[in-house]
Amino acid sequence: MPSKYLKNYILSVTNNVIGLIIPIITFPYISRTLGPDKIGVINFVKSYAYYFMHIASFGIMSYAVREISRVREDKEQVAKIGNEIFNINFLFSFASGILYLLIAAIVSKFRENFLIYLLYSSTIFTNFLILDWLFQAYDDYAFTTIRSIVIRVLSIISIFVLIHKEDDYTIYMIIISIAEMGNRFSSLYYAKKKFIKLKLSPIFLNFKAHLKSLFTLFSYRLVNGISSNLDKLMLGFFIAYADVGIYSTGVKFVLLVIPVIETVGVVLFPKITISAKDNTEKYLENLKLNYKIILLLGIPMSIGMFIVSPELMLLFAGKQYTGSIIVSRIMSIIILLCPIGDLLGSKTLLVHNKERWLLISSTIVALSNIIFNFIGIPLYGIIGACVASVLCYIIAVVCRYIFTRKIIKFSLFTPELLLYFVYTIPFIVLYIVLKQYIETSVLILFAYIFACVLIYFLELIIFRDKTAKLILSKFLKRNKNEEIKETV
Repeated sequence: MPSKYLKNYILSVTNNVIGLIIPIITFPYISRTLGPDKIGVINFVKSYAYYFMHIASFGIMSYAVREISRVREDKEQVAKIGNEIFNINFLFSFASGILYLLIAAIVSKFRENFLIYLLYSSTIFTNFLILDWLFQAYDDYAFTTIRSIVIRVLSIISIFVLIHKEDDYTIYMIIISIAEMGNRFSSLYYAKKKFIKLKLSPIFLNFKAHLKSLFTLFSYRLVNGISSNLDKLMLGFFIAYADVGIYSTGVKFVLLVIPVIETVGVVLFPKITISAKDNTEKYLENLKLNYKIILLLGIPMSIGMFIVSPELMLLFAGKQYTGSIIVSRIMSIIILLCPIGDLLGSKTLLVHNKERWLLISSTIVALSNIIFNFIGIPLYGIIGACVASVLCYIIAVVCRYIFTRKIIKFSLFTPELLLYFVYTIPFIVLYIVLKQYIETSVLILFAYIFACVLIYFLELIIFRDKTAKLILSKFLKRNKNEEIKETV
């Protein structure tokens, strides 16, 4: 039988591939039906809600995965810690939802579309039902994959059946909100059936045991969230909803491919947490392997996105979104930067209980983001927002790398960093050739993607790439409890 590690990776990749395919199916229809203005309204509301979701979650996801992973063999401890976290999460979800609606009712900019804000508030009030931290701690990816498939298929059907004109953006928000509810209530049922019974009760409110670490992680996530959504909010306030729509569309396709890379980190996270506690050498091996996988996948994806953005936007968004091309090209570098930043954050600083360092680095990034956006957006609009975001991702990586070097001997400057860039040189030549002989954007896009994947795969085989060989050897091991033993 395949190892549990392989099964988890396949399931997690499947889940992320589905997450990649669904927007490819729905977004061409949604973007053309609703138009840039209504797409901008929806993304503006989501960006505003994002901050309150951070308050609601209160840094619980990363903290809970770490804490449950450490005691997952002790059912009594899992039940105790799990219920304490669940109840704390409920209190912050409820308080955050109330605050979200109060501000939306007071600020005139928000009152224009108050119904949309009201509908989306359900995702904040029920934030405490996001129980993926429990499933990740137990390496259970089968349920989340099946759940995602079912909910997303139902969402697709609803979108094509119910949305036909620009004014149906309210219905679109209802579909999004109901889909989230389906995810969360099904998670609660499954968690009670297989793992622990989660109950809302004052007896589980143990703030003393968790609040210090949670507050640090919450502060980190909150200031980190500023960098993720401030650009859309400021574009909506200073420019127009249509610009939010164009900008968010360009960013959307960049962000879609990142989970494919980060899947490896999600699957490795409990293993990394355990090895950091028990064996420094094995921890470093796991960490290096994770980094090399990021380079192996992230560099070609980033270069590919930059090159093929015009065809991608015209096919999946339409001519109304030609302004999104420059957005996706500028932002394509974050396909590489984002997973590296996550590696240095959650897989190094967090597992070594350096939440304060995470908070310091994120605060620097958030302050930089505010400054860059306040200067860039009024002067250069969408381009200013793109440059500000990229600069902040770079600052995040640099800050976390400096802190990481204080803990372990880990280097980002490996031979693979240059090697995989060299492997992508044929991508540029291929695109120029295809543009000369093929006029249809659809044919160029699919021919380019297929040819690049084939070329890259052949390069890895011909040059006997050590990282690719190591990945295969690790994933194909049959002993499900075996640790990573080879030298990275």
